[in-house]
Order: sequence, then C-alpha cells, then structure tokens
Amino acid sequence: MPLFDKKAKRLRDRPSLLFPADPGGAVVDLLRRYDPDLSVSPDRLALGNGVRLYGPIEVTPGIEQKASLPPGMTTAYYTVVAFGAEAKGRPEKAMWQDAERLVRALAARLGGTVHDKQPPMRQKLEATVYCARPLPPEQVIDVLQPFVDTGKLFVDTSPDEPERYNLTTEERPPFFVMYWPPQLGLSTLKQTPLALAGRFGNDPCSWGLYGFDEVANTPAEVIVKVGEAALALARAADGIVIDGYGFPIDRPGELLPASS
Repeated sequence: MPLFDKKAKRLRDRPSLLFPADPGGAVVDLLRRYDPDLSVSPDRLALGNGVRLYGPIEVTPGIEQKASLPPGMTTAYYTVVAFGAEAKGRPEKAMWQDAERLVRALAARLGGTVHDKQPPMRQKLEATVYCARPLPPEQVIDVLQPFVDTGKLFVDTSPDEPERYNLTTEERPPFFVMYWPPQLGLSTLKQTPLALAGRFGNDPCSWGLYGFDEVANTPAEVIVKVGEAALALARAADGIVIDGYGFPIDRPGELLPASS
C-alpha cells in the first residue's frame, strides 16, 4: 500500500488537525504550554498523557480524496494514543478524549480545522485553579462573590466526603464551584494537567469553576466572568488556571477556544 494511503487512512479515522497554511513552529510552541516536557521528533510530537500527534503532513490531492478532507487544506496532523507500558495504566478511552480536546484547542487557537469521523464530545465550560495549599472556604467566597450576582455564596458539603465542598447560591449562579482536596481530585481517567509540570507536587488541591451549558451554548459574558473569577482565585491562592482542554490561561479571553 502506498505511504500516502496509510496517512490518508489515519487522517480519515482519527481525530485530526488541518490547516489551510503550514503553521510552522506554532504547533510546537503551543504544545509546550500544554506539556513543558513535550518530546519532539521530525514527524511526531509525544505528550505525557499518552497522546501522540503525527505531522506535519503535506495534504496532496490524493490524501485529500482518500481521507475525505475538506478542500483548501495544505497541512495536517493525526493523533495516535500510546499502548502497553507507554500508556502508564491510562484507559484508552481517556487518552482518546484527551486527543480530541487537544486537536480542538489547537485548531481554535491556530486557525485550523478539526476532522473527526466521530461526533464531537460534549464539553462544558470549565476552568480549574490548582495550588499547593487550600484557602479557607470563607476566603474563597470573599474572592468569588463579586463575580456571582445571584445571591450570597454558601458552602455545601457531603457527609460522605467531608473534605470536599461545593459553592453555590439559592438561585442558579452563572457558574458553580467544586473544591477537590489532594488525592480526591486525581485519577488515571483525568490526571493532573501536564501544564503544571509538577509545580504543586503529586497531590495538588483544586477548585473547578463550571458552567451549566456546553461551550457552544455558553454566553460570552459568562465565559469572561468565569475566566476573571478563576484568575482572581489563582492570584489569591498562588495557583494556576487550566482550561477544560488542558491549557494554562493568563487572561480571561484565553479560557475557552472557540468551537471548531
């Protein structure tokens, strides 16, 4: 089978990233924010969560036709996930979800297009603040209350998980907050973001700020409010904000890649 047929099949069958013009080193530069320990080879970018991005691939007329790609694309990358020892115990499904989130975030930030035979996974608005030591809930409320206009925030706890809590209001707030103490927030399904690069050790604590709607249906003002609130909490906790796609953000406008 000709080499271009193999590439075409993978571009057709796996979450792939397409560009109308070669973005050059911008892909690698952005991936280093996602994973500072990114492994770079001439035709492969390997990330610590088991996702592999193969490319850049020149999109020839033959590849375009065999992979059923949209017209006008010149450069492509396709995803692969690790297996065996390289997977480090992570479920294959979790790695493919990371692969899909990654190509969607890269496409949005770099003006690309996602090509995937599977329908998009559901993704809600999310910003998570990671830090080494938790703040008292009362201080968290003081930081976040200015961004919530539906009443006074209060702590909601569960007897089954007394160290974990939610912050909410009597009326539906623009976003809700979940605090995860060390260890409770970790799993092989959703591991600590690579972008933290061990800054807070193996067991960081975190607050997740979540919207109620899928990202495509979330009003712009809510996105900005969640971004501002998360960054304010990160400043108070000496932490880092990571978006729902695994990228660190420094400004509210970086929180959510546009739907692609």
